[in-house]
Amino acid sequence: MKRLNNNNFYVLVAALFVSLLSFNAISAQGFKKNSQELLIQVDIRGCAFDVKLEDSSQDNCEGSDLQNSCGKNGKDCVCMTNQKFIKWTTSNGSPFELVFDGDAPFSNNCGLKSKNKKSIRCKIDSADGEFIYEVVVKSCPEQTYDPRIVVRT
Repeated sequence: MKRLNNNNFYVLVAALFVSLLSFNAISAQGFKKNSQELLIQVDIRGCAFDVKLEDSSQDNCEGSDLQNSCGKNGKDCVCMTNQKFIKWTTSNGSPFELVFDGDAPFSNNCGLKSKNKKSIRCKIDSADGEFIYEVVVKSCPEQTYDPRIVVRT
């Protein structure tokens, strides 16, 4: 009888292991859950006109349920998970600031103005949500550009 219980235990452990592998395979089909670097494209007038992943060959929303609403078909959107970093840099090195309408997905210690630095780097510290923000480039303060961040835990 003891041998049968051991066999049942091994079958249970094997089934659990296969289930965990299956879960990881399914979740791997979701968006890439790593930190992201964004490049704010600035035109010859000094105004922002686009926000893209630094490595534009990747779409970090691809393969997820957000692909149609946020990915290549969406407007300047990046998919993120909490506890990951997002970094913005302008293509011309101009100082800029990020202005969120309402809550931002970051903790209070994230400075949203680049000042004399070339980039802004913040840690996502939010539960699920969609956050629309404006990019204001110092070389073109009268114009704002409004991309978004989608956070899923």
